[in-house]
Amino acid sequence: MEVFTEEWASACCEALNRGGAYAVAAADWEEGVSVLSMSADPAHGIMEDRAVYIDAHRGHCRGARMASEADIEAAPYVFRANAATWKRLLAGEVEPVTAVMQGKLKLVRGSLFALAKHAKAATAMVAAAGEVGGTFPLSPSGDEAVDDDAADDDAAGS
Repeated sequence: MEVFTEEWASACCEALNRGGAYAVAAADWEEGVSVLSMSADPAHGIMEDRAVYIDAHRGHCRGARMASEADIEAAPYVFRANAATWKRLLAGEVEPVTAVMQGKLKLVRGSLFALAKHAKAATAMVAAAGEVGGTFPLSPSGDEAVDDDAADDDAAGS
């Protein structure tokens, strides 16, 4: 299954609800509703922005789906990155908080200070999404979306 799709969003919700680290880390996270957004990069097969809405509350995922514009506008937390950054995050190669501090993962909406209290929950949420796996879109040349630092730095600013 491809990442940042309806099927993938649903699988992420199921992974969050299997318990484990996320349930414990997010037990007191009231506003865990988040949108994870991957920016468009046509050169690498991502023809338009993709965003997933995750309705999480106190360590339980109440639902997940492709995010609508209304979801993006209303979510307390919106995270945005390019495919290369999401690939690293989902592979567990970089922690979400580290990626935010480096400017690779943008906190488009939400308070960094409020999020800091729930850093373990955010990390566990991304780890659960990583457990789901999934493939990245193919570029026009047939290769999976890029993962080099140059492309990461170029697209992070978009």
